[in-house]
Amino acid sequence: MRAPGGVEGITVITVTRGRPNLLRRCLDTVRRQDFPGPVTHLVVVDDDEPRYRPLAEHTARNDTVRDRSTVWHFRPRSPGDVSGPPVLSRLRNAAVELADTALISFLDDDNLLEPHHLSSLFRSMRRSGSPAVHSQCRLIHQDGTPYLEALHPWVRDVEAARARYLELRRPCVYVPWSNVLRDQVEANGVASRVQNADTSEWLFERALLRAVPFPETYDVDDWRNVVGEDNKLLRALVEADVPMVSTHMPTLLYTLGGYSNAFRDDAVEGEW
Repeated sequence: MRAPGGVEGITVITVTRGRPNLLRRCLDTVRRQDFPGPVTHLVVVDDDEPRYRPLAEHTARNDTVRDRSTVWHFRPRSPGDVSGPPVLSRLRNAAVELADTALISFLDDDNLLEPHHLSSLFRSMRRSGSPAVHSQCRLIHQDGTPYLEALHPWVRDVEAARARYLELRRPCVYVPWSNVLRDQVEANGVASRVQNADTSEWLFERALLRAVPFPETYDVDDWRNVVGEDNKLLRALVEADVPMVSTHMPTLLYTLGGYSNAFRDDAVEGEW
């Protein structure tokens, strides 16, 4: 899909469950993108149609922004499905198959984008020729205030979180008194301890994600080490020697406290 001027379109994929109020913000932040081509927001509702159907119908009646459209896909769960990375990986892969654009981005329902997020990723992709380009992000609490603690928030143990933060200080992924997470991937594709890029930071060629999909198999060590679908995908891309570049721009606002860093028993259902 291309705009009349020849700029190809982007599909932004959001998987959501149990949080229609948060999704409203997510929908708005995609509509406000300054990307000059068409943007399709593909919303995949994970086995929660009754709560989301009113919002989907409201969107259908009021979605009038030029070159911006919202497509809803309601997907029931299979027996035994439980919220977490395996289900989320399967849903992301299914959404990639549903998309009809050559470029794919992602946005979790509790995160927000700066208006130039997609356009900056697109320019970097065209300049570099890379099929996988990512931004950086700003870490915020759920009330919107910046996260400034000297702890890596994706580690369960406090001392380990502090150690990981200090480890990531050396390559300047973290800088004191800044909430910018300077995500990076080794340019030469060599696996190292500095391999960070959240799913919502990426712009991919769809063909790449079909060739190297989100891994759908996880084990107890993955749970213990808080390995999410973004970590698994990044490892797969590194192993496949995919060239990856960064815009070095913090255009994602990442809200802490969701599935990957809540670390409490009641955070499984309804939160990613």
